[in-house]
Amino acid sequence: MSCTHCCGADKLFDDKSAKKDLKRYLKRGPKKPTRLLVEALKKQNLQEKSLLDIGGGIGPIPLELIPEGITKVTDIDSSASYINIAESEAIKRGYKDIIQYQFGDFVDQSKQIEIHDIVTLDKVICCYPHVDDLLKSSLSKAKKYYGIVYPQTNWLSSLWAKSINLGMWIKKNPFRTFIHPTKLVDSTILNAGFKKVSSINYFLSWQIHLYEKI
Repeated sequence: MSCTHCCGADKLFDDKSAKKDLKRYLKRGPKKPTRLLVEALKKQNLQEKSLLDIGGGIGPIPLELIPEGITKVTDIDSSASYINIAESEAIKRGYKDIIQYQFGDFVDQSKQIEIHDIVTLDKVICCYPHVDDLLKSSLSKAKKYYGIVYPQTNWLSSLWAKSINLGMWIKKNPFRTFIHPTKLVDSTILNAGFKKVSSINYFLSWQIHLYEKI
């Protein structure tokens, strides 16, 4: 990957982190913000739908939605370790022919990725510096639904981001966390021709939104 930030993400989200996340998922299921997005999607008609999961980590969203009728998944992530762990778990569940895994920066590779019925970004835009490019590229791939989880814009999330970035600076890792304004994100999605069908704030940390193409 040409993006130093994405290279930093690949270094941060390593084998140890991926195995830890998978162990937790197998024991307790998706983390609450992810679960809330999944539950919102389950209320829609998912039969014969395709899913593009950007920055999907160990893959909880497709693993939860395939039993609901999803028949095709593209999973792209900038962490090779997470891609490997996600693919291994999918194979164990018999999903080898359903999910296609792709390593790299989604924005760089977006032109080669086809349109899907559903696009999800779970805790992704806070890990990407060029939010306009990421939003516009991912929105162009959503035919029906667009689901997103990202930090609320408040003092707590700002403090959280600063503490993470300080740690990355100390470790000389170019990866950084970003708190992108809610108004900017929401208006970009709405202006792309979507309407909001579900919206939840999880305490003072995450916000979970599901949009539908008008």
